[in-house]
Amino acid sequence: MNRIVIAVLIFFSGLAHCQTPIYCQPDVIKAMGRIFMESANGTSGIEAAFVLNGTPEAYTIYMEPATKEKMQQNIYTWPNTFAVVHVHPNASGEYPSTPTNNYAGNGMGDTGMADKIHADIYVVSSRGLTVYYPATKNTTMLRRNFEWYNAKNCK
Repeated sequence: MNRIVIAVLIFFSGLAHCQTPIYCQPDVIKAMGRIFMESANGTSGIEAAFVLNGTPEAYTIYMEPATKEKMQQNIYTWPNTFAVVHVHPNASGEYPSTPTNNYAGNGMGDTGMADKIHADIYVVSSRGLTVYYPATKNTTMLRRNFEWYNAKNCK
């Protein structure tokens, strides 16, 4: 019986590695396009956002209400929020802000918030799609320029 359990765990583990990344899912790509348009394609200085609640395998997209805040936005999260996706205007950087480098000067920034709520934080911009993973403390460019708006070759 122990051998069956081990085999099943290995099988499920293999499936998890083959899963399409959340940022490659068609509905998430569509939501990224929507928030980018809400920010006047990054030209208005206004941020827009959505959160992903649940798990990467079974999630709900919650579109944040537009707050019209320049270079920042209040974002609501739930206990099951696992990712926050937001726009950085063209006048700001393409990477998540940090506690020591953020417009609000609040000592948190994007990465501080991600560490606090234990959720990945994605930044959509005209320069690409980036992410900060609080579990590893790594920030990565996932897709360059407007590649984030196309599911083709997404991995």
